[in-house]
Amino acid sequence: MHKLIWIGAFAVIALAAFSFVPPPARPQPEAAPPPALSGAERDSVAENYVRTNIAALSPEPAVLGGTYYVTAVHAAAGTGVVSYEDGHMAYTADFTYTADAGGRNITVTSFVIRE
Repeated sequence: MHKLIWIGAFAVIALAAFSFVPPPARPQPEAAPPPALSGAERDSVAENYVRTNIAALSPEPAVLGGTYYVTAVHAAAGTGVVSYEDGHMAYTADFTYTADAGGRNITVTSFVIRE
């Protein structure tokens, strides 16, 4: 009889545990990608990218402990011009860039300092 009570108690606990198991998650619909940027918005993203990454883009390193900063940048339709300096040396460079389909990820494909 004692054994039967233990088996019954175990069965009740097992049933209770399984009754509280959450149902499997339903697949969520994928969020629609954000709309593609307009040409002017994409150009603005490119300008910001060049401003933020000027030290890595420049083929000339900053000198005497200086840090590059952009003094002017303009981008349009995949090309651009940037002026930048480090407090000791100033440069102007031409660059080309591509953007992903949404226009939010920029890749600079060429960066050439003017003579």
